[in-house]
Amino acid sequence: MKTIGFTGVIVDKVCGFGKEREQPQKICIDVSLETDFKCVAEEDDLSLGIDFKTVYALIITGLEGEIYTLEKAALSIWKQMKSLKDIGKVKVTVKKLEPPFENEVENSWVTIEEQ
Repeated sequence: MKTIGFTGVIVDKVCGFGKEREQPQKICIDVSLETDFKCVAEEDDLSLGIDFKTVYALIITGLEGEIYTLEKAALSIWKQMKSLKDIGKVKVTVKKLEPPFENEVENSWVTIEEQ
């Protein structure tokens, strides 16, 4: 299998509890999809595979509605990716950039990686 994906899709999303729900925070999403893109490569024809615009749209769709935890966000995006045709393993990482802790923390994150 071959892999396609995105690294560093940053969106503003209300995610968390208490004061974290007062304003959107920066959420960073990485997605990796196993898929055989041999036909796309040989024919140079995106209609024979998965379009990155579709993957991006599914990331955004996965973040719709109220989300409190990074785990929920990752699972929702993972489910969206698994709806694509001819997909093997899907890996989704969701990071909250600069989470609200007493000391500086670059990010907190969760990853789902399943067949």
